[in-house]
Amino acid sequence: MKPIIGIIGRYESVYDKSVICVFDNYRKCIIKYGGIPLLILPTQEIDYTKTKPADAPKMTDSEINDLIETLKLCNGIIMPGGTKRFEIDSFICDYCNKNNIPLLGICMGMQIMCNYNNDNKNIKIENHYEDADYKHKVKIENNSFLYELLDTDEILVNSFHNYKVANSGSYKIAAKENDVIEAVYKDGVFNLGVQWHPEKNYDKDINSKKIIEAFIKASISNSSLQKHL
Repeated sequence: MKPIIGIIGRYESVYDKSVICVFDNYRKCIIKYGGIPLLILPTQEIDYTKTKPADAPKMTDSEINDLIETLKLCNGIIMPGGTKRFEIDSFICDYCNKNNIPLLGICMGMQIMCNYNNDNKNIKIENHYEDADYKHKVKIENNSFLYELLDTDEILVNSFHNYKVANSGSYKIAAKENDVIEAVYKDGVFNLGVQWHPEKNYDKDINSKKIIEAFIKASISNSSLQKHL
């Protein structure tokens, strides 16, 4: 049975219209490695494109329950990159952690993982945003989940972010580039966040392939386990 992989929708403006979407490489890499993509849409009736996260109302119990019904369909979840994060992002991260749902956070998704249960503020940085297949090296921590997965202590990655996290929160650090945390993880079920974008190089970079394949494999295993709450 193919696993259903939920992708959290992100908020954009197209022709002055508000849309919730996913970049196509997320969809394609899921299909490539054996999953079925499913877009996770927010359940609040607000304009996410025009609303500042700090001004968004808290989710009601009804809205949370409606969101959980979507999450119950998912065997694994990707938290993609983006520019704004809302309560839905923190809730989904917490839900995955509490219910042992395989989770892959990418760029802002990794930052959400580090910040979802604390008040850390991200820090502005320079020279980490460039539209290239490879921007810099990252050092992988020995004995980390990422080291076991990639079997190396250094890789080249792309880089499309303007902020870094202050610390890894409740997660362990898996990789760094100087003082920038580049990957985090938790032990147990697949629970990995990376600051770079493996979905951009999923079909030509061996390390990106290993990450996504391992995530899909973990989601296949999850599909045979008991369903979440």
